[in-house]
Amino acid sequence: MTRLSTLRRQLSALQQARWLVRAAVALSALVIAALWALVGILVLDLMFELPPPQRLVVIAIAIGFVVWAGIRFTWPLLKVRETVEDMALLVERQQKLDSDLIAALQFEQPGAEEWGSRQLEGAVIDYVAHVGSQLNVFEGFSRTQMFRRGGILLATVIVLLVAAVAYPLHASRFFNRLLLGSMHYPTDPTIERIVINHKTVLEEAVHHSQPLDVTAAQARPLEFAALIRGRIPEARNVTLIAVGPTRTRSKLELVAATVEDRKNRLRRAAEMLQAASQDEQIDISTPWREQVRALLLFDSAEVAASLEKERDRMTLRALGEQVSAQLRSPAPLNEKKSLLVAQLPRLLESVRYSLTIGDAWTESATINMIPLPAVEPLLTPKYPTYAGASPTAEPGQRQVELLQGSALDFAVTCTNGKQLQSAWVNLRRRNETERLDLFRISSDGTKWALVDQQGKTPLTNIREEFRYEVQVLDADGLSLEVPIRGAVRIKTDRPPTAAADVVHKVVLPTAEPVIHYRATDDYGLAWLKLVVEVERHSDQPVAAAAPDESAQTGATAAATSALEKQEFPVHMAAEPIRGDRLPLDSSFTLNLSSLKLAKGDRLRITLEVCDYRGENEAGQPTGERYQSDPLVLEISDESGVLAAISEADERSEQRLTDIIKRQLGIGESP
Repeated sequence: MTRLSTLRRQLSALQQARWLVRAAVALSALVIAALWALVGILVLDLMFELPPPQRLVVIAIAIGFVVWAGIRFTWPLLKVRETVEDMALLVERQQKLDSDLIAALQFEQPGAEEWGSRQLEGAVIDYVAHVGSQLNVFEGFSRTQMFRRGGILLATVIVLLVAAVAYPLHASRFFNRLLLGSMHYPTDPTIERIVINHKTVLEEAVHHSQPLDVTAAQARPLEFAALIRGRIPEARNVTLIAVGPTRTRSKLELVAATVEDRKNRLRRAAEMLQAASQDEQIDISTPWREQVRALLLFDSAEVAASLEKERDRMTLRALGEQVSAQLRSPAPLNEKKSLLVAQLPRLLESVRYSLTIGDAWTESATINMIPLPAVEPLLTPKYPTYAGASPTAEPGQRQVELLQGSALDFAVTCTNGKQLQSAWVNLRRRNETERLDLFRISSDGTKWALVDQQGKTPLTNIREEFRYEVQVLDADGLSLEVPIRGAVRIKTDRPPTAAADVVHKVVLPTAEPVIHYRATDDYGLAWLKLVVEVERHSDQPVAAAAPDESAQTGATAAATSALEKQEFPVHMAAEPIRGDRLPLDSSFTLNLSSLKLAKGDRLRITLEVCDYRGENEAGQPTGERYQSDPLVLEISDESGVLAAISEADERSEQRLTDIIKRQLGIGESP
């Protein structure tokens, strides 16, 4: 510790105090300049609603102003560097002292003993040490400039804080815009929501004033709807600017929907919800939900949000009842909000759009006009194996006829090359509707098919007619304007037909009558056989006609006749008869000897045929049976047979005579 340590400590305290005052004054000037620069940006932005590029220029100018203020007022104060010796000189001038202070400080430095007389140096140091202990080095030190600058800064901060508290929305949106955000200052009216063709492009709390880009279908109506709070201004329109080289500009006027119009939107939504909950044939997929949601979004936002989450058809009824209850309430609509709508009949090229409603306006966004997906169905029948080759599928054919029991390959192709993100078909049988999803079968997403996990069609063994409805959703979120509708008809496999005939109806017990028959079918015959029923004469004993039939014992009663049945195979080949072999026209010689017939017996002969419809699990042919009209043969002796032949000849002769007379005109009246 030196003899001048007290003085040095006082001078160091003065040095630090002066530095703090200079720093406070300098930084105050810089902060004041920055705050007033923000005020300038705010004023210009409020006056002109500067777009981001111009806002960036103004911010750059404000930054330049702050930099200039820093160079002009801050840097000169901050660059000052004062030493303890400088403080000693300042105190000497302030208190009008001799140069003993600075001399004593210098004499106390190392190496000062070589400068001159040691006695003189010691005397000066002792003198200064004695005087310095009684010296007030802060005499004449002023903080006035610091207080003045601090007062200006405090007043500026208070004014700005009061303004921020009074106008919090303006303050928050100003800082958003200062960061080149898209928020606009509060206006009357305020745009709360914008919907274009069932798609929400702006939510005030989410998007602020920057609507989303949206896609729309070419050559289709374009509807704008805006929900606003506050007054309805006279100036309200949608500005459209073509994206192409023409840069064509047009405007649509937004028309205020009446209270009744808004109620009708809710009624329509309630009806659609109720109908969908009761009718399974109504497709409640994305296109339908978007349409209903757009009707609810403005005046029943909670139900619209629930509709997005609920996928069960049964819950739609509750949502419909909720909307109906809202309509029956004393205040079904929020009258502080207004709905503005505008419609463009058709639009072919992409445009930039923005809305201006009084003082409120939005940034511009793009409506990309794109073609709707063009989808072509391909229905490929797969007939059962027994039916032969299946008919060729024709692309675009919406009606198809299937043979009962057939399968159906169902596929769709997007013919204009758009990638599909989903596709489904609704099958409607009687009063039931079944939705089946299609799966992508091409890498580019243009071909989709109805297949199961094994890659096979689930439409197999089709036995009843049904109607179908196809809908798709492409990568742009667009669906078909009208779903593809068609029907699948069932062509039944008709039963076979057969007929049999014989020349002579009266035969001997041991005769071999020739049965002429004709049989045919759509696709093939599995087998043919004759079923012979024997009616024994009542006064004859009954003999066994077949090994598996037991004979009746004794004589029958006088008025009772017995029936026996026996089958005679006509065609029992392993392969069915089909193709050019049909119709089958042939004859079969029936040997009656095995039947043990006697005079007076009667035969009922029926030709039974079965068509071919594949084979069962046991490998046996299956099909539908048909029996011809029965032939009745009488069993007689030789005299009876001759009499029958003679009678038949007489009838034939008489018919021949009648034919000749008709041809010659004999016996006709003049």
